[in-house]
Amino acid sequence: MSDISIIGLGAMGSALAQTLLSNGYSVTVWNRSIEKTEPLASAGATVANTVAQAMAASPAVITCITSHHHTMELLTENASYLSGKTVIELSTGGANEAEALASLLSKNNADWLIGIINAYPTAIGKPETVLTIVGAPEVWEKWQSAIKILGGKSTHVGTKAGMLAALFAALFTTRQGFMFGMIFGALVCKKAGIPLDTFAQQIPVSLGVLPSYHQYFSDTVPGKKFDNPPATMTTYAAALDDALSTFKEVGAPSDLPQLFSDLAHKGVDAGLNDKALTALVELLGNE
Repeated sequence: MSDISIIGLGAMGSALAQTLLSNGYSVTVWNRSIEKTEPLASAGATVANTVAQAMAASPAVITCITSHHHTMELLTENASYLSGKTVIELSTGGANEAEALASLLSKNNADWLIGIINAYPTAIGKPETVLTIVGAPEVWEKWQSAIKILGGKSTHVGTKAGMLAALFAALFTTRQGFMFGMIFGALVCKKAGIPLDTFAQQIPVSLGVLPSYHQYFSDTVPGKKFDNPPATMTTYAAALDDALSTFKEVGAPSDLPQLFSDLAHKGVDAGLNDKALTALVELLGNE
């Protein structure tokens, strides 16, 4: 019997398998396309001919395929092999799919962990890489050493399967807020005649304030401490109005700054003038 089986050998699944092999784990692998197993077989992996063989070969099975839905299809077809196993699901999917997968596994007497890999395949095995995991604490304790081989800063964040999809959506939105901010910033610069290379060169200067923004958020939101902020809702509303006015004056698309301004004014209209801008989390969350 091997230590861990891996189902799905795309770029990520292959990186997971190779990293475990390089760190002394015995690994069984399965993939629909047999040619993808060949480099891993050369590195010492055992190749399973079927999903059932892969599941039977190890106490833990890492699934890394297209989606939770496809994982459920494979596992349902091989449900008789689930009892007593731990399935570590590293595919993608929504909250409802994750909950359905967890229900399927529990009904078949299998333990489960569901995770997000916050990295490209080339980062697997590095000390700074993070796999964000949900599942029962005792299951995490049992398998965290293997998971931390795959990403040194991997962490357990909760027990409900659907939590992870929401966390992914939150973090993805945060990152894409920055991306779309740059896109709209380029639009106003373009309309104002500012060379886009000048704008691009100044972005790192602006990024210097991001740690203070994160600190502002961390100091106010978790504890709902919105009083006496370094900058109030009113201050932000005024600054956002100035930016919005500039977008409109130069004829740049203003959908994003308009949204920012509207939200800040919603806070002001609700009487949050002297509160932190982040009080919008409570205001909007209670609607």
